[in-house]
Amino acid sequence: MDIITRPDRFFQEHLSGEVSLWLPTAAVAQMVFINLILSSIDRLVPYKGFLNRAMPAAHAAIFITVCVAWLLLAAYFRIFTPGHAGNPRQGFFRKAQAVPGYGRVPVVAGYIILSVLFVVVWPMAGIAPAPGEKYHEYLDAEAATTAHLNPKSSSEMQKAHELLPHVVSLQHEAREEAVAGYNQIIDEIQQNPVMTAFFAAAKGLLVLSALWGGVIMTFGLKHAAGISMKTPAILVALPVGLEVLLIIMSGPGP
Repeated sequence: MDIITRPDRFFQEHLSGEVSLWLPTAAVAQMVFINLILSSIDRLVPYKGFLNRAMPAAHAAIFITVCVAWLLLAAYFRIFTPGHAGNPRQGFFRKAQAVPGYGRVPVVAGYIILSVLFVVVWPMAGIAPAPGEKYHEYLDAEAATTAHLNPKSSSEMQKAHELLPHVVSLQHEAREEAVAGYNQIIDEIQQNPVMTAFFAAAKGLLVLSALWGGVIMTFGLKHAAGISMKTPAILVALPVGLEVLLIIMSGPGP
């Protein structure tokens, strides 16, 4: 794609007339890959729905963060990018929205590559799912209690009522087991040499993706405002530098 390999030529063609936002908007698809990784953690714990309550909030937080960051970056470019003499500012905010959107394309590509690598690397790590003895006991007890739920038979309903405290107790124990198992898996992932190497490589790839995204945004601002490369390079350096710093300072694992 020209946006990645020849950004100067790409923006010369795509920012000269009516600006389309479909590709920049599609860059928000990076959330899909983050959400898939977050959701996959739930499958490591045998307690069905263990993280289901937290997932919608996490997904919503990611969605809001990405959208707000996109708009703030567009506003930052709109405010601090000087207008070229004779270059009308009308419609510039739309271009300012397109530029950071296009700048996320390398990041999306990076997440796609990391998702594929994760599928390959994960079996090599040899990390087993958390044990679920209590959870299976809870399922068996719940099934036995449900079997006695017969409104037409008072004796069957009495048996179900007698079994209920045991089911509730097992459910509590199963959830405690799931919490312990989840924490154990996270610790194993962070200490596993294969996963440690994967996360180190992931950091490097994301840093390169962010830097190349910065190059793309620099060319984008150049053509959006009709100015030289110096000013866009200075403006882009701040958000890209912050992003790289956040990537480097992030933990070694999930």
